[in-house]
Amino acid sequence: MTAASRPARGPARSLLAVKPARALLPRFMLLGFTVGAFLAGGSAAHAASVARAKFSAAWQTVDCKTFDVPAAVAAQSDCGYVTVPEEHALPKGRTIQLAVVRIRSTSKSPAADPLFVEQGGPGDSTIGVIVNWAVPSLPELQAVLKSRDLVFVEERGTRYSRPFLSCPEYDAKNIAIAKGEIAYTDPIWFKTCQARFKAQGINLNAFNTRENAADVYAVADTLGYRTFNYYGVSYGTLLGQYVIAQADKHKAKLRSVILDGVVRPDIDFNLASGHTLSYALRNLFHACAQDQACGQAYPNLEQKFLAIVDQLNQKPMALTLTTPLSKRAVMTQVDGNAFATALLVALLRPYSGNTARGTSIPKYIQAASQGNLSWVADNLSTDLESSDGSAKGMYHSVLCARAKSVQASPAQVLPPPFPQLVAWGLREGDMVEKVCAILQAELKPPFVYENTDIPTLVLNGAYDPVTPQPYGDAVARNLKNAYVYTFPGLGHGSFFPPPGMPATDCVIQIATDFLAKPRQAPNSSCLTQIKPLFVVE
Repeated sequence: MTAASRPARGPARSLLAVKPARALLPRFMLLGFTVGAFLAGGSAAHAASVARAKFSAAWQTVDCKTFDVPAAVAAQSDCGYVTVPEEHALPKGRTIQLAVVRIRSTSKSPAADPLFVEQGGPGDSTIGVIVNWAVPSLPELQAVLKSRDLVFVEERGTRYSRPFLSCPEYDAKNIAIAKGEIAYTDPIWFKTCQARFKAQGINLNAFNTRENAADVYAVADTLGYRTFNYYGVSYGTLLGQYVIAQADKHKAKLRSVILDGVVRPDIDFNLASGHTLSYALRNLFHACAQDQACGQAYPNLEQKFLAIVDQLNQKPMALTLTTPLSKRAVMTQVDGNAFATALLVALLRPYSGNTARGTSIPKYIQAASQGNLSWVADNLSTDLESSDGSAKGMYHSVLCARAKSVQASPAQVLPPPFPQLVAWGLREGDMVEKVCAILQAELKPPFVYENTDIPTLVLNGAYDPVTPQPYGDAVARNLKNAYVYTFPGLGHGSFFPPPGMPATDCVIQIATDFLAKPRQAPNSSCLTQIKPLFVVE
């Protein structure tokens, strides 16, 4: 086996997920200031929202503890399950239950149209990641709450909805890959998972983006909202494009859409991962070179990065990983592909310590060039166990069902990748393709843009390693009323930078302006004040 084709050690990583770096968040951020902000506005919001709550019989109230919602957030929330058809074309057929959290606005006279918020993956938990982490720790959604309600729908098949398409076998597979016991693209783990789903009577063909989009409208109807706005990040942007396409097919009306870290519906983003990571790294290398302090401290980053990848492909380095939940030591061999995976993890949220200091990635590459891979071990360890409850069954059912929509190749839409990352991209696509061969999903028709006049705000991060700016630009060209903005120094999901960054106040301003008047361009002058920040030591 050649160095280029050697399977990367370290865990397999599912792209298109925005996940919290919970351990890196300052304790006061989780328990102090932001909790106080919720308590301060809770009673007035409760009085206003109870009067307008007109939930239908499809709603079943549960204690917010059922969804692990922090107490301060739960105090101004309604939590429950919404029963929807397993297949919306068969309204009298089998049903499933969607976990839903509605956080009531802190305004005494909130807007009638809430903002629905959807997470990525596909398969990640909207409630687990955004309600339970981002809402209490980051200021962006708290700013939106000043004008309107927030509604979080746990996408069908994900953690708190029923059924939950969890595959515990995925963790065992990741550990086996790290140990070098199986090939990176070995799909055998999914056979066991699929057999369990079949034994439980779960119809995987019902878990796709078309049904997800119809769920959003069903929840809006259940909660009594005549109109609503939609925000999606990562895979949530692909879902958002389907929500737009279905806007004329449901009772509730879609007012506006925010797409953050945009997926092109016509491309295999796993196969394109070598291209997208290369695009993000080139932006990072250029930004560092243009910054006097970073350029002097960490010169020639691109050459150093490529040299590290070549060296590790020729002679992998032994490294000890630690499983994040069970704290077991896992011995692995890090090659160039595993090093690229560690960089992708860093680029998703390129904020040192999840603070406003800037990115430490140039420092990491410099350290790696000197033989220090401790940060690589930290990043690869995070995916050894699914601590966030990601639904790998839903991830693959969604991706496999959309195969007919994939009609563009990475080379058609992005600049050439670094040659050293070609094999990395190919193996990511191959990994999903092999699972799809087992799953044999019912293929859905190709995606078609409809209702393109709905106002849409498109947000890009310059360092986004999975959904780069060209994806957002391409999607916007298919929409008649799209406003597109790219944020320097941000990664995957521009709406959620840490507090204190200039980009944080800027994205809040742009998003709230847009939600207030979606048919006119928001004030984006703050973008001129945002410069990439670097940790230089």
